[in-house]
Amino acid sequence: MIRRGVAAAVISVAGLLRAAPLEAHRLDEYLQATRLSIGSGRVDVELDLTPGAAIAERVARDIDVDGDGRFSAAEADVYARSVLATLTLAADGRALAMTLEGQTLPERAAMFEGVGTIRLRAAATLPSRSSGRHTLEYRNDFQPAASVYLANTLVPDDPRITIDAQDRDPLQQRLTVTYDVASSQTRRAGAVVASLAVFVIIIGRRRRLSARP
Repeated sequence: MIRRGVAAAVISVAGLLRAAPLEAHRLDEYLQATRLSIGSGRVDVELDLTPGAAIAERVARDIDVDGDGRFSAAEADVYARSVLATLTLAADGRALAMTLEGQTLPERAAMFEGVGTIRLRAAATLPSRSSGRHTLEYRNDFQPAASVYLANTLVPDDPRITIDAQDRDPLQQRLTVTYDVASSQTRRAGAVVASLAVFVIIIGRRRRLSARP
């Protein structure tokens, strides 16, 4: 439990530190921030894309293919899928197919000011839920010429899963996550140990109280 708490704190702090550049990316950069969430049987991928003001018009043209000055739902879907096609995800060396689950586009005015963020959500099914150590590899190859990348893993909601390490390349286009999945026996043993620890604490307190004059 202590190790899980420390790991959660480290991951949270790392996420805050690495998110700092979101507020001050350069005008000619396309900032792409990925968050992975490893759950029971699936991986959720959240990708935020924020074009700087100097390249926002070009990005807007890439989305607004009919040039009518607005982003239609169909255009948003096409753009989101073009981004998704450049992302790769693998679990224990096995490639995973990602499914687009949603996208949100900003107002054009916000994008032209360099503060509009395109948000994509995708997910993939994990091939195995077996206990033990596993690896998850993620890579983002969308528009590398003008992009700056960030990549992090969120603290798992599933108490069986513990993030052991996150390894990134210098550009953070690639993120490799090593994590452990506890077995049912381990969970039961942990529950027994925790219960015994609480019992010992209670007994100790009672003895100290009874020993008082």
